[in-house]
Amino acid sequence: MEFIESRVAEEQRFGDAAFPKTVLPGDGTDGDLAKLVLTERETLIAALDRYSALLFRGFKVNSVADFELVVEAFGWEAYPVPQKGMTTRTKFSDRVYSTNDAAPEYLINFHHEMSLRPTMPSKVLFYCSEPSPQGGETSLVSSDVVLQTMEQRMPEFVAKAAKLGLFYCMISASDAEAGSPIVINKSWKSALGTQDEAEAVKRATEMLSCNSIRFLGEGRAEVTVGPLNPIGVSGEKRAWLVPLLGYNETMENVSNKFSDGSAVPEEALRIYKEILDENHVNIKWQKGDVLLFDNLVVQHARRPGEPPRLILGSLCK
Repeated sequence: MEFIESRVAEEQRFGDAAFPKTVLPGDGTDGDLAKLVLTERETLIAALDRYSALLFRGFKVNSVADFELVVEAFGWEAYPVPQKGMTTRTKFSDRVYSTNDAAPEYLINFHHEMSLRPTMPSKVLFYCSEPSPQGGETSLVSSDVVLQTMEQRMPEFVAKAAKLGLFYCMISASDAEAGSPIVINKSWKSALGTQDEAEAVKRATEMLSCNSIRFLGEGRAEVTVGPLNPIGVSGEKRAWLVPLLGYNETMENVSNKFSDGSAVPEEALRIYKEILDENHVNIKWQKGDVLLFDNLVVQHARRPGEPPRLILGSLCK
């Protein structure tokens, strides 16, 4: 048998479906994950459609090169990783980057990868090159479950957001913070690669479907994206796509509002956070793990940890 379907203690179950689904090497196999993907690709893609996230554990994925072979074996076209943006990544190979260069002690809250851009990757793969000695889990939450629960607990908010659309507002780092190990570590100048305000507006519009930029001084700027349709459809699944939380525990650098200018109610934010808390899974990384998830259905977050922690990623169209 090429692989074994297994379970991890931290998984969630929705109906009869595990989240994530864990895959181990089959008895008597050599543990070559890229070879497994090549021979079982259609079966694994069908499993991804059903479970939304697959955790490959116990395979011989020992290097960036091994991970890149796994990525290429799935056959999906690479999503071009932008060089501009509010955060920093390091390129390791043609298709492999660091997930985020912020120091591991910082929380990165739930989001769909690149969901604020005109197009977003459909699949994301993570590889554990070095787990954190303490903490540093990657958290997953199924956004179709999130949306279903939101419609039950705050139907008026969901209906208004779907009808009007949402603006997402974020504030860049200052010039003094640019390049530091914080999560949002680029000023508008470094994020957009220009010191000219008019050119910055043009580039932000192209990159993020930006609605407006308000320049605040010292390199800070408030960038407003949208209006965004908060509900996406992927196959038979409907998912909540627009982040409603800050990048850390506070909302000091982000905010949401409806397209008519009215604010998202604090009660809606509170309930949204409760839903995430109730339905997320913390993946406790083991060296060599590979995590594949449907980015159109699954949100991810990073829990605070300790160095050395190195999780690499690859984005697919």
